[in-house]
Amino acid sequence: MSELIKEELLGTVRKKRFIILIALAYISAVIFVFYRKGDFWTDLTYLSAIDGYLFYVFNVLAGSILILSAYRKKYTRNSILQIEEKGAKRYEGVLSRFISGSVILIGCYLVFAVVFLILGPVSGAHNTPEQIGFFILKIALSCLASIAAYSAALFWLYLFAFPIVPILGYVISMMLVPAAFKDYLVYDSVAYAVLTYIIPKVTADDAYTHLVLADPKVLNAVSFMLEIAVPFLLTVLVFNLKKLKPLKGEKGSEGVSETVSVAAGEK
Repeated sequence: MSELIKEELLGTVRKKRFIILIALAYISAVIFVFYRKGDFWTDLTYLSAIDGYLFYVFNVLAGSILILSAYRKKYTRNSILQIEEKGAKRYEGVLSRFISGSVILIGCYLVFAVVFLILGPVSGAHNTPEQIGFFILKIALSCLASIAAYSAALFWLYLFAFPIVPILGYVISMMLVPAAFKDYLVYDSVAYAVLTYIIPKVTADDAYTHLVLADPKVLNAVSFMLEIAVPFLLTVLVFNLKKLKPLKGEKGSEGVSETVSVAAGEK
């Protein structure tokens, strides 16, 4: 199990596409902040700028880059062969991919927190410890929401074996639906009350509000656990139903017996 996790983790973070894209995400945060900087630049305007980038850009990029980097050609076939080669069970393959992805997301958000802490003083903003603490809390909850959204994305990835649908689902849950409430809809609506316990980023925003008000909701914690666990169990079910099919042009068991490379560093 630990070998599978290590293979998935290193195989993803060592890919050039991951390194380049995630680096661009951090560089664009710096550019965005200095673009927003004007004559009237205060602690609050800096928080507004970096919060906007986190909400509309980084939350989307972090998971999308991870999904794109974790994907490989012939996804289902290679995943099955990887499990068989290690002598592991299929649920262990799904779990290793989820754990490695979660570790990568935590690392990405930790680096973003460091960027936030450094960029403030560099840009001329000097936030209070309370302001910093609240924003770090927002980053942590966004990270948790990203992990839950990634769990759902894995379901679509194993179901369709193609990254477009998982990325689209991730973007919808991490930005489009929360943005609709932030910009257009009403927070005390029935829709918001329902989606608070279904959409990870809406759950995170609701949890943040209650934590800031020192009124934590147990239902938010339960929602996060369900948003992670339910897609994971469905992914295991889907993966267990997948069968190893012969490659095109092959007949019978010859296609099954052929070795397909699943090396961690595969591009």
